Amino acid sequence: MKRQKLISKGSLSRLFQDAVEAWRRQDYQQTIALLERASRLDPANTNVLLDLGRAYGLRYEFESAERCFEKAIKIAPRKTYALIEAGLRSQGFGNYQMAAGYFERATREKGATADVFVTLAELYERGPRANESTALVERALALQPDHPPSLLVRARLKRLAGSLEEGEKSTHELLQKSSCDPQTRMRT
Repeated sequence: MKRQKLISKGSLSRLFQDAVEAWRRQDYQQTIALLERASRLDPANTNVLLDLGRAYGLRYEFESAERCFEKAIKIAPRKTYALIEAGLRSQGFGNYQMAAGYFERATREKGATADVFVTLAELYERGPRANESTALVERALALQPDHPPSLLVRARLKRLAGSLEEGEKSTHELLQKSSCDPQTRMRT
């Protein structure tokens, strides 16, 4: 089915540029109004809805953010992508409970990646569901055994559980691997 679109790509791009400029000027209501307009003119554009949800979230309008995210997920051609993006954007505006909800849903989707499981594990790690973190990390490692972020979180969880030597050894082993990317190295 073809997406309904009431605006040209160039006009949509200008709306986004205007929204970015409004945000830079700290005219947040104007930013949201521009993104709402873009959403009305291109109602099947998942990215517009995700950006609008992020803008609402950054203004602490969490119900509006969630409304935009849910609409994006509903219309998204790739539901897992929309769930992950909603989770990442929720993390970005500091609503970790909302983020966890989106990542939980993403873990139930076909094609959920190791990154999804480890991100959820990290969200659980410091909260009341910390005991579920280890199982999530193990699921990530079952999907991708040499996944550096998962190995790092597993090592950290071992240290937090009191297995300091085992956690330290796992961290050193991870750093010795050539597959350990610079971003993971910085997190150790």
